[in-house]
Amino acid sequence: MVCILPYSVSAQAFSAHCLVLASLVCPVSDPALLHPIEPVSAALVLAADDPEALAAFYAALVDASPSPGFSTAHWRVLLPGMGWLELYRPSRQRPLAPGRGRLAVCLKRQGDDRALELWMQQALALGAQRLEEPRQESFGCEVWLLDPEGNGLLLLVSAA
Repeated sequence: MVCILPYSVSAQAFSAHCLVLASLVCPVSDPALLHPIEPVSAALVLAADDPEALAAFYAALVDASPSPGFSTAHWRVLLPGMGWLELYRPSRQRPLAPGRGRLAVCLKRQGDDRALELWMQQALALGAQRLEEPRQESFGCEVWLLDPEGNGLLLLVSAA
């Protein structure tokens, strides 16, 4: 299990806010060396100035309920078919500046350009900002937004 965090944290916070990336399985010739392998899970982790409000934003977009996390600085949203979106307020000792990086949350659902328009309008009404006009791509209709805290958000609808 590999966890990545943007700052140094205590062991308790580390386990609470980690992003599980991969689990490696190496073949071994001696069965005595084999140990049960824990199942792998994955989550997206977003730093937020107001994790509760940002959790409410994402929960509304996926018709879910935000859940309190391991502390008052941690909230969670179960993304259908994707796992958890973990939202946390960074430590005051190690703040993270808000802004769009190269990583973005992509929310997908079935539909057409009209469905994307309605979903985009919902996101805008909840505080998102549109970066580009919606466009048709070979894989579906998409629009790039910023969530209320300036993180990249891609809404994507496709026929299948």
